[in-house]
Amino acid sequence: MAVLRALPLAGNRITGARGRSVRGPMKPVAPWSVHVHLRVEEQELDSFLKDAWQIPIAVGPPDALLDALDLYTRALLTTGIEFDRDDLLLALFQIPQQLAPPWGSVG
Repeated sequence: MAVLRALPLAGNRITGARGRSVRGPMKPVAPWSVHVHLRVEEQELDSFLKDAWQIPIAVGPPDALLDALDLYTRALLTTGIEFDRDDLLLALFQIPQQLAPPWGSVG
């Protein structure tokens, strides 16, 4: 969910940063897919993702999880690759296994 919140936020900011000449043609494109059509430079990522992680941070997941989600989202934005749930799962499998979920252990 966090990535699917961050991508539209970034997409709206990308479109806004590109000006009116881009906004019109990009209207039919979903905000979470804007990066597939408009190139995003690495130096733009911080501004496009500003406050994107505030809700997940409030929930309190481990820092390693947030770092992995942020890294995955940044990779999507700079490479122009569409979000894919399976790719996200592969990225999350890179997180150290000793992490416990923020809601504690089950059982």
